[in-house]
Amino acid sequence: MRHHATVGVLALLAGAAAVHLLGHRPAPPTTPLAPPSPPAFARTFAVSRFVRGNLHTHTTRSDGDTSPADVARWYRDHGYGFLALTDHNVLTDPGELASMVTPGFALVAGEEVSMYVGGRQVHVNALCTRTVVAGGTFPRVIDALEHAIGEIRAQDGVALVNHPNFDWALTAEDVVAADGAGLLEIASGHPYVHSAGDATHPSHEQLWDAALTAGREVMGIGGDDMHHLVTDADPEAFPGIAWVEAFVDEPRVDLVCDAIRKGALYASTGVRLRAITVSGDSYEVDPVDRDATVVFIGSAGRVLARAPGAGGARYRVRGDEGYVRARVEAASGEAWTPAVRVTRGAPRAIDAG
Repeated sequence: MRHHATVGVLALLAGAAAVHLLGHRPAPPTTPLAPPSPPAFARTFAVSRFVRGNLHTHTTRSDGDTSPADVARWYRDHGYGFLALTDHNVLTDPGELASMVTPGFALVAGEEVSMYVGGRQVHVNALCTRTVVAGGTFPRVIDALEHAIGEIRAQDGVALVNHPNFDWALTAEDVVAADGAGLLEIASGHPYVHSAGDATHPSHEQLWDAALTAGREVMGIGGDDMHHLVTDADPEAFPGIAWVEAFVDEPRVDLVCDAIRKGALYASTGVRLRAITVSGDSYEVDPVDRDATVVFIGSAGRVLARAPGAGGARYRVRGDEGYVRARVEAASGEAWTPAVRVTRGAPRAIDAG
């Protein structure tokens, strides 16, 4: 009995010695893991100066009823700081209308690249470009989008996918696949483009959320798609209905092009904002309209919170939002602010102006 016990102890000691000789050591005590960083916004900005502009406008150079000079004059005289004339497959050089330009009003080069797929129209605005981007007929929507966006980006221009529901031409999958287009038209002054969708088609705002949820970095914009200054015109696509407010201090073409390239703007159909501030874990919107309600929206279009806009509305991030943007609702119309991703790393400050 004692002999067997001795042998067992010796065997254990021999095993321990062998482990020692092989260089193995017991694992050191584990160090507790640091707690995860609190959720925060991936980028921060604070802006309280805006310049109004329209990025979708037609003249007699395509299917509008008014000359380029008279269209530019209307926008300049109604308080706009910048304008892009975007006739179908016609690039308007701002230099041609130099007499319209003032220190408070700038013209941005633009064209509506107009394409056809299966008899339906697919339109992408080329902004801040130098030469015409050809339209044409394509076998698939994605082919048309890739053509226009690629040609626009090759000129360091900004691609704006126009009115996806016009002709019901674009699906959510098409909008998601439009990689490289930094802007999507979600509010339009044209009565025939179905911005609100219908029983079987999502609205333009819902298509924007689909793209954001899929990881696309894209800003929703408002545009007149202006065709007429004549009051009895059909389809009554008049000016002054939907626009953007760029985060710039003055209406210089270089500043405007940089702002729209970054999506540094908000869209509106009547609502004005005093300020938008994204800082750390806080997203704050301050509407001018005292009756406004601020609706904070996250991934997949989920409503995160509603708050009265008077005095400013603030949303504090929880970490499960994916992104946060705001829709401001008032008697005067609506406004839409940029979507900002939620992260657990250090936020990145951006130059908003």
